[in-house]
Amino acid sequence: MQGVRLMQVLQVFLSILMMSLGVHAYADSDAIELLERTGLAAQQLNYDGVFAFQKGDKLQSIRIIHRSDVQGEIERLVSLSGVEREFIRTNDMVTCIYPEGKRPQANRQPLGRGFPSDLLTRLNVATLYYQVTLGEQSRIAAHQVQELLITPVDNYRYGYRLWIAKDSNLLLQSDLVDDTGRVLEKFAFSSVEIGGDIPEQSLQPQMSGNKMSWSRTESVSPSVAIEQEDASNWQIVWLPDGFALVALQNRLKARNGAAVEQRVYSDGLSSISIFIEKIRARHSHLSGGTRMGAVNAFGTIINAHFVTVVGEVPARTVEKVGNAIRYLDRSE
Repeated sequence: MQGVRLMQVLQVFLSILMMSLGVHAYADSDAIELLERTGLAAQQLNYDGVFAFQKGDKLQSIRIIHRSDVQGEIERLVSLSGVEREFIRTNDMVTCIYPEGKRPQANRQPLGRGFPSDLLTRLNVATLYYQVTLGEQSRIAAHQVQELLITPVDNYRYGYRLWIAKDSNLLLQSDLVDDTGRVLEKFAFSSVEIGGDIPEQSLQPQMSGNKMSWSRTESVSPSVAIEQEDASNWQIVWLPDGFALVALQNRLKARNGAAVEQRVYSDGLSSISIFIEKIRARHSHLSGGTRMGAVNAFGTIINAHFVTVVGEVPARTVEKVGNAIRYLDRSE
């Protein structure tokens, strides 16, 4: 795992219309309406601001410029700390630019883990497992804000505290919290201008270097992943309620050349990845648990395979999932 997992900012800015209130674990109708307006604001407003993302002792500063017009959305993100890089998004097409000699991240995780509508969109399918309620009112980045609490129904996932501008409904701060209320990750605007014109020049890249482009709509069909899971020798006999397979691939290679099977399970908001690698030679491998910020990992050995469970979920979750993995010999 890398020391800093960059937030996935450039996820789909799609409709945030929520499911009917009857399917929520508990939902304050005012809170749900605010969440809906916040999703639309992220998609439809013009804004130019600087936000920070803090994870443990790591801090990133990022400028975001977003414009919406009759042609859709265009967005530019610029790193203000660390490695210089830019991301340009035009609707679903994304281009990242790194300095010469630096390779773009192959996992396509740019500056951010959900600003702001990735988190909001994911809540659309996750609210069976989270309570949504209003909190206190306060002030952030010179704007009056309303707090929104996203509380999990069990202790196998984290919760969120959101602060939303009362005048524009734009998300200005998000805290990822554990079941004691401790902040694990924080995203917060330090300054932001909302509304007004965004000049074309502000949306053009200001650096040259290596480029990589992709469409955000690229994905593997869940039905294909399920078929692959059914044919696999590996079975997961326990997952937290609501977690389902969303991706499976066998294309990864370990340092020793062994094939690695990767599975990703999600409840819509939180996710868990499982990596399974056949032991070929002696090399270091995680045994037991470890934590890096909000990300927990658990490693074990099953049937001559290294098995690692990683997720932005509590340590108890990855350990319980790791102990619920079974090998089935289908050749017998």
